[in-house]
Amino acid sequence: MAKVSVESINEIRPRITDEFDLGPFVARTEAIQKAYDWGKQVHAGQLRLSGEPYFETHSGWVAAFVDKLVHKEAWTIAALLHDTVEDQGESLEEIQSLFPGPLGEEVAHIVDGVTKMSTPRDGSTRELETLRKIAMFRDPAVFIVKLADKSHNMMTLQYQARGKQWQKANEAIRAYGKLAGILNCYRWRRWIEDMAFPYAEPEAFSMVKGKIDSDPRLNLNFIRYYLGELANLMEAEGIDGSVRFTVNGYWQAWDKLQRMARARRTSLQDFSAVNDIVSFRMIVKKNDETACYRLLSRVNRYFSRNLDQDRFDDYIASPQNGYRALQVTTWLPGAGAVEVAIATEEMEGENSWGIIYAINNNKDISQYSPVQILTPFGGTRFLPEGSTVLDGVAAIQEFYLDKVSKVLVNNEERHIYDTLNPGDLVEVITSGPHKTPEPEWLNHCNATTARRLRSVLAMVALKEASKKGKELIHPILAKRGLLNLEDVASLNVNSIESLLGLLACANLDDLYSAVGGGSIHLQELENALELVGISQASLHWNTVEIQGASVFNRPGGLAYLAGLVSEAGGNIVRTVSTTNNEGRFYLRMVLSEMDESKKNNLNTLLSQSRFPLESYEIV
Repeated sequence: MAKVSVESINEIRPRITDEFDLGPFVARTEAIQKAYDWGKQVHAGQLRLSGEPYFETHSGWVAAFVDKLVHKEAWTIAALLHDTVEDQGESLEEIQSLFPGPLGEEVAHIVDGVTKMSTPRDGSTRELETLRKIAMFRDPAVFIVKLADKSHNMMTLQYQARGKQWQKANEAIRAYGKLAGILNCYRWRRWIEDMAFPYAEPEAFSMVKGKIDSDPRLNLNFIRYYLGELANLMEAEGIDGSVRFTVNGYWQAWDKLQRMARARRTSLQDFSAVNDIVSFRMIVKKNDETACYRLLSRVNRYFSRNLDQDRFDDYIASPQNGYRALQVTTWLPGAGAVEVAIATEEMEGENSWGIIYAINNNKDISQYSPVQILTPFGGTRFLPEGSTVLDGVAAIQEFYLDKVSKVLVNNEERHIYDTLNPGDLVEVITSGPHKTPEPEWLNHCNATTARRLRSVLAMVALKEASKKGKELIHPILAKRGLLNLEDVASLNVNSIESLLGLLACANLDDLYSAVGGGSIHLQELENALELVGISQASLHWNTVEIQGASVFNRPGGLAYLAGLVSEAGGNIVRTVSTTNNEGRFYLRMVLSEMDESKKNNLNTLLSQSRFPLESYEIV
């Protein structure tokens, strides 16, 4: 009979520091003790903002954490001494002299990688120069020590001024959380991001935490039930292993919800569609991929009709940034979407701790070579090796993907398909005509960018379809005295609700997109409009649309045009007006009590307007 263990639940969201049980720093070798004694002497009298001794509380914690993660003497010593050059003015040569030979050389190399330079070479900000220097190292030890340093800074962020809190928290999420992700240390990433989230976006964090903490999928009885059910499936399949669960971070859940909302797959108030609020992990003991696929078949049969057929990922056949697992999503009534992942013990080790797991198990770590790029304001982003300018744009801010005019790399314009190098300074220019995202872009970006780009492409396609739909609908509405269905929605909401119901559309944008995309035929739309009473005979409305240059956009202009309507014998029932940055204006007025002669009279009055009008239309 198969042996399957089930994870016992002690805490829904355990902290990494609790797991590693970091107490006072204890040196495990003579060299580490020597480094500790010297570092304590060098930092003597230096205090943190909390008032605690700097070396013992900060450097000691960073070193203890690194030592727990990776038992490498040089890394631990470098973690102890990582601030001696920057803060205390000691030299790398002195560090090398303390530890003659290869050990001293390695320690000095790591410390050099994380040290901030006191005088920038090219007049850029101190932080930017630091990041540019670190970017050139691409040494895993440098990245690990830097991440540990940032982690402890997040733990003590409450002692910083509010402005510093916000700055450091955003840097932690946008840069160092993503670095942990590229190194495949997803547990570390969630921890960094969730420590930073309350300081980066306090209002959003409060809302997100409240909704997730009360989510039915985090009910202990719910989790225990499905842990047991999935364990039974493993036993029935005769596969040794374990069943565990992970709870996604608050920031990760919020980030995913925002992407889904932009793709119109859910709303920003509803987390039920976020499938990894809780993720059940079925872990195969042996390194046997075929056993994972056998389990997949049994899991699919178990959840059957509740399976979400559009959310299956085979990351065993196609790993994503080192992550390997089979993932299915099931929609459980009364709870929401739930992810079930299947992996071997070896896969899951690397899924959770990436480069750390690989180092401790003597595996190849060549894939973990992030490319670090910089932004003009001292920010930093980390990308997988081989990433392009397009990846850089998405990493700096994914909202830029459909707003790019051009991209400067080291102050020179570059094509979005060009490859980025460590230390490149990337600036996204959004003023001027924007590049329209194209499906071809998917062939020139990494997997993370592609995931975000697909949502952008979907939105671009919807906008184009909506634009085309409005053009196609225009003559149909004009016959009814209308130029925009939003006017009907404002003045006669029941008619619009009935129309949307007949055509199975969620809102007017969906209607325009469906017409533009061809899924609603124009005759079908005309029939529906007649059925719900959106016609000239029922509404007795006419509409006038006017556009003018900035020379007309002055006080009294709107009153003058309204006066022309009154002079023609019309009555204004709705007005919509906008002005762009150049001062050009747009005005739409819905009118009642108009007949053909009054329309002709208004046309004459507008054509003789004492102010120049670029265009106008009366229907």
